[in-house]
Amino acid sequence: MDTLTYAVINKALMSTSKAPTFTLYEYRVSPFCVSIRIALQECGANFTSREVNPDKNRTVAFLKRSPFGRLPALVEHRPSGELSIFESSAILLFLSERFNDSSLSFSNLSSKAQTLSWLSFISSGFSEILWKILVETYTCNGEQKNIINSFQDELEFQLDTLDKHLTRRAFLVGDYSVADTLATPLLDLLEYVKTLDLDAYPRIISWRDRLRLRPSYKGAWPSEKQIGC
Repeated sequence: MDTLTYAVINKALMSTSKAPTFTLYEYRVSPFCVSIRIALQECGANFTSREVNPDKNRTVAFLKRSPFGRLPALVEHRPSGELSIFESSAILLFLSERFNDSSLSFSNLSSKAQTLSWLSFISSGFSEILWKILVETYTCNGEQKNIINSFQDELEFQLDTLDKHLTRRAFLVGDYSVADTLATPLLDLLEYVKTLDLDAYPRIISWRDRLRLRPSYKGAWPSEKQIGC
């Protein structure tokens, strides 16, 4: 083997064995953490996972990375020091800019504007109403049924609007985007809303199926063994 060939091979081996560029602080069963894991895999990013127990007090070191103690939090390890990003939407937008040749990048200003609109809705509209229904459903008593019904009316309105929007669209903005990334694990949770007729939203079901077929989805949710079931 000549010197040049050896040097090329050695460099390649070193590049594949170097420490991960990113650390993802997560709670694996959280849908928001799942969405970041999917995004990192869409980007082909080299990352390691650090599981954070939500029932334990946050360390001082963690609070420097996520001031409010919230998950997920992402750290990029740079020669100049750490870059910490917290809040799911912010992390997704960072990755879309950081990996500008990935499926998460924006092709133009128009697609970016549309994506930001849908990302905002998914993070502050859809996720909130869905989460309220799930919390109330699994902690409710008879007096709370009216509250759940009002939440479900709003959820059904949102789903109906989404279903119509997805006419002739494979994804929220046509092409896959970070808005779809954030939506992916939330759509999985719809199955736990037992009073919801998912068959009434065929385009949403098709959209969900397309998202589940993406290679980045594989292994995004923890297995039952990983969560101790």
